[in-house]
Amino acid sequence: MRTTIADADSTTPVQETSDALSAAFRQHDLAVPGLSVVRGKVELGEVTVPTADRLASLLGAPAQTVERNLEEWPEVRQVMRRLGAAFAAVTGGGFLDLYFHHDCVRCDSDAALALSPIDAQAARGLLAALRSRA
Repeated sequence: MRTTIADADSTTPVQETSDALSAAFRQHDLAVPGLSVVRGKVELGEVTVPTADRLASLLGAPAQTVERNLEEWPEVRQVMRRLGAAFAAVTGGGFLDLYFHHDCVRCDSDAALALSPIDAQAARGLLAALRSRA
């Protein structure tokens, strides 16, 4: 069963963490529209590649100094590596599986990165990292 943030009953610790993550993402102007709780895990959903890049930087990934085209596969792979490593660092070894969806002319969708569900401990680590950069 999928519970969205708007419909959620904030009675569980996971839901409370998810609600706080939603607020932290908004505070940093990060659009994470798919944030929800599913079977006790926090689903991050899909984000744009620029959003993933900004999140990686917020989590302490090394800064990128060259101009990049975030629609090209080599640059997207670099964003994915940076975000995965930064996520692991701030969550004490948590794993974030990332899947790249290319832009689609047929369905008129922009490129996006699908972020895997994370457990409550990893969500709390992510939240702490975002709060420390407020």
